[in-house]
Amino acid sequence: MPDAITANLSLPLMAAAQAQKHVTHNEALVGLDTLVQLAVLDKDLTAPPANPVEGDRYLIAGASPTGAWAGWAGRVVRYQDGAWRSFPPRPGWLAFVADEVDLYTFTGVAWASFRSTLTVLQNLTRLGIGTTADAANPFAAKLNKALWTALTAAEGGTGDLRYTLNKQAASNTLSLLFQSGFSGRAELGLTGDDDLRVKVSTDGGTWREALRIDRATGGLDLAAAEASAAVAGTVDLGGLAALKVVLTGSGTVTSFGTAPNRVRFLRFTDAATLTHNAASLVLPGGASLVTAAGDTALAVSDAAGAWRVLSYARASGKPVTGPAAAEITDASAAGRTVLTGTAAQGATALGLGATNQPSFAGVMIGGGGAFTPGAIYSDPGWGFLFYPRVAGQAAAHAFFNSAGSSVLMAIKDGGDVGIGVGAYPATKLDVGGPIRPGSYTVATLPAGVVGAQVYVSNGRKVTEAAGAGTGVTATYSNGAWRRLSDDSAVAA
Repeated sequence: MPDAITANLSLPLMAAAQAQKHVTHNEALVGLDTLVQLAVLDKDLTAPPANPVEGDRYLIAGASPTGAWAGWAGRVVRYQDGAWRSFPPRPGWLAFVADEVDLYTFTGVAWASFRSTLTVLQNLTRLGIGTTADAANPFAAKLNKALWTALTAAEGGTGDLRYTLNKQAASNTLSLLFQSGFSGRAELGLTGDDDLRVKVSTDGGTWREALRIDRATGGLDLAAAEASAAVAGTVDLGGLAALKVVLTGSGTVTSFGTAPNRVRFLRFTDAATLTHNAASLVLPGGASLVTAAGDTALAVSDAAGAWRVLSYARASGKPVTGPAAAEITDASAAGRTVLTGTAAQGATALGLGATNQPSFAGVMIGGGGAFTPGAIYSDPGWGFLFYPRVAGQAAAHAFFNSAGSSVLMAIKDGGDVGIGVGAYPATKLDVGGPIRPGSYTVATLPAGVVGAQVYVSNGRKVTEAAGAGTGVTATYSNGAWRRLSDDSAVAA
């Protein structure tokens, strides 16, 4: 090594009257050729390569190099004239590492990547990552993955991450635009006002709004277009990208598919059979049902993909299922008989008698007072009595049983009616209008019950000839239907 060297690059200096000055001069030129515009092939080798080429340069970044590089940790080395030469770096030296396409700086202790030491970039006009930014897209990135993560509390942060986007005014647009082949397919954001909207498109030109959230109320508005599916054994509701589905045609449906956690509003256009399945298609009442045009339903699936019809509404307004007999639990079961038995059984259960001609036993209807009888002008055995008016009391008609022991019905002038069994007047019914008994012809008169009263539309009055009857009121007494006027048997 020459006695005199330069202060920064340690290049040899020629001495005065030095012999073989060309040697010193050439050595200095080699040093300049090595260190000026420094670019090395690699920095990660710990031993010399097997077949170096004249002029090859390397950084020895490892702490313990071996072979011809032993003891040269951190140095710049060059292969020259069949041998390796080393150059100790100074703080601030720059070296371009070709295999990493990165610039390294010597800190005085180690070589540091320029990328790793870059911490602040201010007022850049363009930035392209993996691609070229342009005036329309001053920030552009071309990559397969991107990560934004919060600065943790241990690193001096809060653990939160809020991504803030801002627009100038409500009428401007602030959105995330999702494209396919650089053609818009979905847009999320504040597009034209300050309500949050989601829009979709099939061609990037025609857009359809799918969802809007009102900024003032938080109200959610969905654009639920109705999808259509034909009735089949399996109708995959989850495969239809729609909240509302119309099922068309008839047939039998045994499954709505297995898509989990879906909600669907259904409408039917025809008679289709929905088959109940306790494991996969649960229907109201636990039984299969037949749809009709205009019927609607709400169906949901659980996390396992099993469907349940939560509600079903018939267009006719009729209930889907009625109560079962077992669901009517009164102690006497009378209510059950009324709902599930025959008319006669229902009448008996309600205490109205064994037929559809009810009798009342001690039942008070409408309340009220009693009649005060006057003189009796007719034989009780006829089943008919007439009480004339007495002081402070209106005239009354009473109908007894054939034995004359019980009042079946009493009618008092002024419209009061009493119905009952037992001592007169056992029961009173206040009627605010006319009483209309059942209407029959002589040929269709029903089997009689003592004291019953009907209207015989072709029964003849006392003054009418046979076959010319215009109608009379009759009561059943002594084994026959009889005219009230003279107690004679009713005839046409």
